[in-house]
Amino acid sequence: GLLTSGSDADYRSAFWMATVFAVLALLAVVLLVPATRHKTGGRTDVLGALTLGATLLLLLLPISQGHEWGWTSGRTLGSFAGAAVMTVVWVFTELKVREPLVDMRMFVHRPVLMANLAGVLVGFGMFANFLGVSYLVQMPGAVTGYGFDASILRASVEFLLPGAIVSLLASPVGGQLVRHRGPRTALGLAAGLGALGFAWLALDHAHTASVIGAGVVVGAAVSFGYAAMPAVIMASVPHHQSGIANGINSISRSTGSAIGSAVVTTILASQTLEHLPAGVPPLPAESGFTLTFWIGAAAFALVAVIARVGLRGGHGPRAEETDGRATASAETAGTAETAGVAGVAGKGKEPALGG
Repeated sequence: GLLTSGSDADYRSAFWMATVFAVLALLAVVLLVPATRHKTGGRTDVLGALTLGATLLLLLLPISQGHEWGWTSGRTLGSFAGAAVMTVVWVFTELKVREPLVDMRMFVHRPVLMANLAGVLVGFGMFANFLGVSYLVQMPGAVTGYGFDASILRASVEFLLPGAIVSLLASPVGGQLVRHRGPRTALGLAAGLGALGFAWLALDHAHTASVIGAGVVVGAAVSFGYAAMPAVIMASVPHHQSGIANGINSISRSTGSAIGSAVVTTILASQTLEHLPAGVPPLPAESGFTLTFWIGAAAFALVAVIARVGLRGGHGPRAEETDGRATASAETAGTAETAGVAGVAGKGKEPALGG
């Protein structure tokens, strides 16, 4: 799937591959995951789901399209304003309905809140690595003075695939780390590895071994982070809220990924090379990539603060129940990252970011 996405000029292949992964995951859940013994009743909070969906749409759309629309355009600012209004509407709705989709007390419970903040930061770092490396290695060295003149296929296989493979291999290790040392330790290790990997990229992105090695370190960091967050949540919420709590955490990761994509694109588009040959489209300056990687390191440094301070103390009386679930969550993180690599590789066909 990765090779197909990277070698095919049609971006649709990445989405078809992601669809295949989703179908396989659905079949695995139906056939392999045992049903929970804890049954709860209740009704579907349709109004809460609709208002949450509208909030996310109005938030993520301008984040992903702001570069093309213009960050000060009416559409961008109007969408952000609408997201703020809908957030208030959603919170008010959840406080008023008898059986809310999201219990606001659970939502602001410190371990859950910290896990969601970590999700935003790890998602940000994951896409900062994917996009930053993908664009960096495709830069024409003869014109820019840096880069590897890589094709989309080479960028996918040589520079991104090793990190994805290591992420897959690190997933069960992350699960065992959560089981034996706890999610706080796993999240702290993820933060340290992520900060190290991005600092490595910022300091040395002129050698193939450095770019690949740093990507491997960041891939392991993401895997450990994705193992720790569900374990924190499962130990902190009641059984009947565990599904929606993990769903919100997944949304936080997606939000971080969208923010990462927007930030990287904006930085690279705002710092462009001057005096390019005639007919050459705008290309980012090397300083844009260096700044991107330092911001990625800062994001993981904030994850370290969350692990050290935000998660200080116990996570609740259900910590012993998280072992198996945390391991299962860790083992799926690498697969999700591999799909993400393919999607980014498909996007990487146009290195020129000016506009």
